[in-house]
Amino acid sequence: MIRALAVGTLLAAMLPTAGIAATKSAAKAAAPKTYVGESKPVGNGTVRTWVTVDAKGAPSAVGVTFSETTLLGLPMTLPKDDIGWEWDLALPTEAKVAPFDHVAFYWNPKGHIPDGIYNVSHFDIHFFMVPEPTRADITAMDRNLVRCFKLPEPDYIPAGYILPPQTEHRRMGVHWIDPTSHEFHGHEFTSSLLIGSYDGQVNFIEPMITRAYLETRPDFTADIKQPAAYAKAGYYPTSYSVRFDPQKHEYVVSLDGLTMREGKPQAVVVE
Repeated sequence: MIRALAVGTLLAAMLPTAGIAATKSAAKAAAPKTYVGESKPVGNGTVRTWVTVDAKGAPSAVGVTFSETTLLGLPMTLPKDDIGWEWDLALPTEAKVAPFDHVAFYWNPKGHIPDGIYNVSHFDIHFFMVPEPTRADITAMDRNLVRCFKLPEPDYIPAGYILPPQTEHRRMGVHWIDPTSHEFHGHEFTSSLLIGSYDGQVNFIEPMITRAYLETRPDFTADIKQPAAYAKAGYYPTSYSVRFDPQKHEYVVSLDGLTMREGKPQAVVVE
């Protein structure tokens, strides 16, 4: 009898521990997880893509992480056929994050138009919604300009965004800007969010960040203006962030708060 009680007492003492261990194991299994995509050398560092999914496996953020040394050793001259240098990076295959297909990490050593605003050294990080072969067809020249300036219906562009002249660019399309951004109101350009379109479709979301701003090691988050409708169903961001991790000596640029949106195809126009 005494032995039986001792065994029972031992089992009772073990059960809470076992229960706690099981709870911790379940919590760990259900915790958010980040999947890493393609990595490439840029400057004296590396850049990699990633997607974070929540406990249910739905994507919650997509972004790029690049080492602090990426800001060093960057080319300061222009390529022969462009105004900047581009590195295309695949997203992780383990985590699908429609409508996004890949990321183009773009370095502008001299900046670009308009002068006095964006003509400073900065990075354009394009989160593309179309595959690379589709982008290869965008020349932004001659007859292709017609497709560049075939604009999406207004509902698919965030309210207030405008399309300035001469923003067409090969492998991209045209660039829409938010005229309420701080750089258009007497403040120095640090970071901004652009929207891209081509052939009547929104095809990328683009955070732009200056190298000078990154050197301040920012911790910045801003809401993203939302359109009235989305042509493709998928997970769209509600904010974006530019952060520096002092422990890992890395920068993180991400589209956050990914939220599932229903697709509303555009009306077919018969010409």
